[in-house]
Amino acid sequence: MRNEILKAVIVEDEPESLLLLNNLIMVNGLAEVAGSTHDPDRALGLILEFKPDILFLDIQMPGKSGFEVLDDLRKTRSVNPYVVFTTAYNEYAIKAFEYAAFDYLLKPVEPRRLNDTIIRCAEAKSSGRIQKADLLLETYNKLMFRNISGAVFLDPAEVIYIEAEGNYSVFHFSKNRTETVTVLLGKLAGELERENFYRISRSFLINLNYLKKINTKQLQCVLVKNDTEYKCSISREKISDLIALMKNR
Repeated sequence: MRNEILKAVIVEDEPESLLLLNNLIMVNGLAEVAGSTHDPDRALGLILEFKPDILFLDIQMPGKSGFEVLDDLRKTRSVNPYVVFTTAYNEYAIKAFEYAAFDYLLKPVEPRRLNDTIIRCAEAKSSGRIQKADLLLETYNKLMFRNISGAVFLDPAEVIYIEAEGNYSVFHFSKNRTETVTVLLGKLAGELERENFYRISRSFLINLNYLKKINTKQLQCVLVKNDTEYKCSISREKISDLIALMKNR
């Protein structure tokens, strides 16, 4: 079955990256590109039209992310290709994708890595392995971090606040549950900005969805979840910025 020619579709917003991947697949000879686009709004129609065996999908695209394309595709319940991400994403996201996606390719794509991916895809198809799209999208909503025992998957929506502890960071959840990961708080601040987190001091990163009060006298942020209050110290210089941010939410 390794000689079977797979049908591929490429969704890549950068014209240069799209052309490079298209050419590499043509030279590879194990797959053929049935269709391609750099417009994520055209992706669903293209996938439904060609029903590819393998979908090469960029993650970060203007207007619509690769995961939003997958969510649209899942709702149709008619096509379920093997999903291969093409990405320059950070290491934590990549590990999460590896957990659920068929594969990922770092840009610029290496010919040998692409060859291995296509061969694995052909073998998976011949053995009847199905891409678990639901698991893939569920994993997207979580982040993977290293801890002392291995790895842990965390849902940002469940995190109330994160506290710095030396070279570690402690995630605080409801009911006194905590998870300690081997990442500095400063790095987490950048990772979680899109998840409505805000760094209020050197020691605390809070989930703005749970912020109920800013005590300017005691320099504290009061967060509430399930009728339980959590208090985190805020730096004086952060107060005005946080108030302005919350007004614009």
